[in-house]
Amino acid sequence: MRNPITSAPRYGSSGKVFAEKARGILADVSAAVEEARDIAEGRLGTVVIGFEQGATFTGALASLMAAFRRRAPHVGLQLIAMNSTEQWTALHDGTISFAYGSRRPADETLTSMEMATDRLGLLLALDHRLAARPEVRLADLEGERVILEPGESQPGLHADIISAVRSQEVTLGGLAEVADLEALLALVAIGDAVTFPASRTADLVAPLSSVVWRPVADLHLTLSEVVTWRTKDAKLPVVRALIDSAATLGS
Repeated sequence: MRNPITSAPRYGSSGKVFAEKARGILADVSAAVEEARDIAEGRLGTVVIGFEQGATFTGALASLMAAFRRRAPHVGLQLIAMNSTEQWTALHDGTISFAYGSRRPADETLTSMEMATDRLGLLLALDHRLAARPEVRLADLEGERVILEPGESQPGLHADIISAVRSQEVTLGGLAEVADLEALLALVAIGDAVTFPASRTADLVAPLSSVVWRPVADLHLTLSEVVTWRTKDAKLPVVRALIDSAATLGS
């Protein structure tokens, strides 16, 4: 009912209750529409990232996540451990939106960016017979027990290390795979074995245990940190935020 003098709406008690409920419903609808828009444009929701095991501890993944969080503070993050080959499959089927690994895909539907590259060397106990040398050679590993991360995590690199050792006709005292990084470091620290990490990894772990990293003169292998995404997704806000974060860290 309208007042002929003021033309302002006037409600009885039941009308006031109805009006308040209507305003509440409209506000909820507006909020829902805004939330849906934010999710569609990548300002809300969750982004799923595939990563190689060990990257959270030794690589730039933590820095990438922190940089992304500053750009997209309301977007959740979910990490799934998988090797590079698995990451490429997961990108194609939509299981993940972004990947952090060590290899570039040979696939024009996927785009990648190298954030960093680092030289591999030898990690050994502080009291190891080779620890006092500023540099070692593969031949110096004769009879040494070597431990590596499982081959399925970084198959190409794993095979390259073994091939390099064999090319020098070195007979190792044993070769084993250890999935747990802490266990691997413990075995190295007590002198039970040696391993081949990148220098960046050594910089992180050496202060935490009794180990030292030495360059290997005739080991010409590097470890790359590569991010990959579906080419068609490059303009999606959440993917773009990850790309820009990676580019900033890699520059």
